Amino acid sequence: MKKILFLGLVPILFMPSLVLARGFERDLYFGMRADPDVTRLQEFLRNRGYFTYPQSTGNYFAATRGAVSLFQEAAGIRPVSGYFGPKSRAAANRLLGPETRSSASGSGSDGGGTFVSATTSPSKGKIVIDSVSGSSSSADSESFRLENVSDTDAIAITGFQIQNSRGWVAAIPNGQELPGLNPGFESPIVLRPGDRAIISMGKQERHMNFRENLCTGYLDETSQFNPWLSHDCPRPNERALDASNPSLSDQCIAIITSSPSCRMIAPSFPSPVLDSGCASYVSAHFTYVGCVADYRRRSDFFTKRWLIWMQRSEEFFRNSVEDIVLKDAQGKIVDEYNY
Repeated sequence: MKKILFLGLVPILFMPSLVLARGFERDLYFGMRADPDVTRLQEFLRNRGYFTYPQSTGNYFAATRGAVSLFQEAAGIRPVSGYFGPKSRAAANRLLGPETRSSASGSGSDGGGTFVSATTSPSKGKIVIDSVSGSSSSADSESFRLENVSDTDAIAITGFQIQNSRGWVAAIPNGQELPGLNPGFESPIVLRPGDRAIISMGKQERHMNFRENLCTGYLDETSQFNPWLSHDCPRPNERALDASNPSLSDQCIAIITSSPSCRMIAPSFPSPVLDSGCASYVSAHFTYVGCVADYRRRSDFFTKRWLIWMQRSEEFFRNSVEDIVLKDAQGKIVDEYNY
């Protein structure tokens, strides 16, 4: 009877090893939570001295990524990224035993390059987190910047999610390619090759996200924007004004050419200073709407910069240490950033 009991315990005693020896069949990456495969990875790394966190939580955060990086360094895997991808899986499965080797060939990339798995986005390697400003405790001073580094692909980023190390998530909203003319009309934000998006975590009073153009500097005359808008509105010189509008007085031309860029002129001068012809001209041309009407057909009218506000009132990024994941609208990894 005792022998039977002893033999019956053998499978139970050795079950953890048998489960661990099953091998790793999918990519694991920063930001995963309560995942059984991450738990197995943590145990695998702990058994080899790389993972020293007190518990195997199934959460793929900084401690796990650091342990994976140590394993990659020891296994000669390049780049050392902390992403447990095909090369890392193949190396781990070789150590677990020959029965696991067929589960990963080792092709693809562990560095977040061109390899696309079931958990990586088609936008990976194309949309990148260029920088993060998270040292402030105010959401209005927090921001991050995305860039489309692809040579050919225009990519819609509306619905992309930014996730911090605490698991908080914020989704990128819609925007306006040409702001201010059709209030309330928004569409998905598309980054064309070379485009950048400066995304503030704070609020903007007009709830308006837009691509900057030659005329958007006029908008901050009636609203506050952080970051500041560019003030590069076109302004004709004296000779051009005189040639195209011979009826304008010398005084009117002097007022126009001496006024700051991207500022409405008419409200600054009472009617005795601006004659009726001058007042009509500046009100038609030196406002945001007038500027758009005059210059929107220029090839350089639109810039490559989008300005987006997430409309949060509370701090999102930790001040000193943070691990950030960008996911697409389907929840697949696009890029990661840490500081």
